[in-house]
Amino acid sequence: METKGLRNPERISHHFVETVKKAQSGDKDSMEDILTLFSGDIEYLSKFIMLPREEAIQTLTIELINIVHQDL
Repeated sequence: METKGLRNPERISHHFVETVKKAQSGDKDSMEDILTLFSGDIEYLSKFIMLPREEAIQTLTIELINIVHQDL
C-alpha cells in the first residue's frame, strides 16, 4: 500500500535526466528549470566562496551550466 504524498525516485530521476538532455540540446526552459532546482544550493555555497556574493553566485551558476553541457 502506497502512502499518499511519497515521491517516486525513479520517476523524478527520469524526469531530471530528460530535463538535462533537453537543456543540452539548447532548450532554455529546461536549463532554467535546472538552475531553479539548484538555486538554493547555489545561494548556500556562495557563502563559502571568498568573492562578493553576486560574483560567487554568478560563478557557481556558470559552472553548473558548464557541467550540464559537459557530456555533449
